[in-house]
Amino acid sequence: MEYKENDIELLLPRYCEGIATAEEQQRVKDWMQESGENRRIVKQMEMLYLAADTVHIMKKVNTDKALGRVNGKMIGKRKVAWWEWAQRIAAVLFLPLMAAFLMEHYGGKDTAVQMLETRTNPGMTTSVVLPDSTVVYLNSESSLRYPSSFDGSNRRKVELKGEAYFEVTKDAEKHFIVATAHQSQIEVLGTSFNVEAYEDMAEVSTTLIEGKVDFSFQSGSAKKQVLLKPGQKVVYDSKDGTTHLYETSGETEVSWKDGKIIFNNTSLNDALHILGKRYNVVFTQTNPKLKASFTGTFTNQRLERILEYFKLSSNIRWRYIDGKGVSQKKTHIEIY
Repeated sequence: MEYKENDIELLLPRYCEGIATAEEQQRVKDWMQESGENRRIVKQMEMLYLAADTVHIMKKVNTDKALGRVNGKMIGKRKVAWWEWAQRIAAVLFLPLMAAFLMEHYGGKDTAVQMLETRTNPGMTTSVVLPDSTVVYLNSESSLRYPSSFDGSNRRKVELKGEAYFEVTKDAEKHFIVATAHQSQIEVLGTSFNVEAYEDMAEVSTTLIEGKVDFSFQSGSAKKQVLLKPGQKVVYDSKDGTTHLYETSGETEVSWKDGKIIFNNTSLNDALHILGKRYNVVFTQTNPKLKASFTGTFTNQRLERILEYFKLSSNIRWRYIDGKGVSQKKTHIEIY
């Protein structure tokens, strides 16, 4: 079915804001199915709206101003200045990829393999296609180092700091290796999996969606391994050298790459961890008695809307903390 251009122009902002009705959502999805270009346009708009929410949250300084903006003031402002902030955000997203592009295409006449690097800014996500056609999605504040070519080696090795989802191109002669924090790594042939390995976190986790992976880590002088099957997640604690294996559908762990947040009986701690990455904020829990779990799917909703859902469902209260005495790099939110 063909849609008028004006109809789509009106529907896309509502869809990306997360306020479209079920019928409007279906109309946008049908339009996306008409061509790859349509899907690309929607993905770009979703990324821009996510970036706008991140910038919006970073400007918060107190509860009164925050709630005032929630009551609709920012909505009108965003629509008026859409093109202005879109250009700025697009430029920010573009910069990390430009360096890799220039190194790959204009790095010199020699044929030596060069190391390239792609980074994501706080609250942003991006994707990169490696020389072997492997697709990697990078989550917030993550970086991936990889060679400009995998030729001349019996393995394909990359270095990850942060979180990424890999769709590895199968090559029986060359294993694919992801080196991560705390002397751990993942080795595969061809598969789909998620890795979270931030350097400032003691835990490294791997969630397998398809295929097989070999998670290995150094424990003293010995190297230990955990073989994963689809639907399993291993969490390695580098402080005490222990691992825990869990069964999971993988939805909660990998939904970020599609611009979604999916909670499936997710604990409060895990939910806040996911939200912190998505919206570039730091949560502080001041009530140790808070115990809750959440189930639900959020697409492009503002952080305030999700926290209000928490409040209604579990009587959890929240507020923005003034910047005095705390790091200014991220907005701080108290959960009490």
